[in-house]
Amino acid sequence: MFNKAKNAPPENKAATPIAPDTRSSAMPSTATSSARPSLSVIGGHTQVEGDINSDEDLTVEGRVSGVITCKQHTVTLGANGYINGDVFAHTLHVSGEVIGNLVVLHRATIHKGAQVSGTIVAPCLVLEDGSVFHGSIDMDPDNEMLKRAFNDATESTTKTAALNSASGANAPKTTVDKRATLSADPAEQETTEAKAND
Repeated sequence: MFNKAKNAPPENKAATPIAPDTRSSAMPSTATSSARPSLSVIGGHTQVEGDINSDEDLTVEGRVSGVITCKQHTVTLGANGYINGDVFAHTLHVSGEVIGNLVVLHRATIHKGAQVSGTIVAPCLVLEDGSVFHGSIDMDPDNEMLKRAFNDATESTTKTAALNSASGANAPKTTVDKRATLSADPAEQETTEAKAND
């Protein structure tokens, strides 16, 4: 009897944790699949003529003639891929052939077997042994081409920081009010400017 009683509770205890574990393991897999970044692929037998704008990671296995803009994601050029045009990306991996400028916000990697002709502008660059590169490299993070290409991201960050640090007296609202009075009647303009200065 004593042995039977001992065996019964462990069976119940073992059965109880299994059900919650099964449920909890199902939930993270659902969350993981929904959190996965999406990916666009241009297949090896596909040729694209024209510009590509992508808000997700992009893999090019085929041929592209045009500008590729993927400023917040990764562009990957496969070993048999070919790009004739400029590429603007957050991160770039090149294993195929590129003729054009590569402007990368974070890191560009030119893998073994890749052939690149053009200008590479990236603060971090890796040229692997066995890659072929003809052109110029600029790794200055303050490069004008890099700033112009990714101005939207840096400009919005700067504006947000400026608005958060502005005090009530120095807020841009006063400037906006003064600009608004320029189109008003001259008599009203003096009254409005006097109120804005108070």
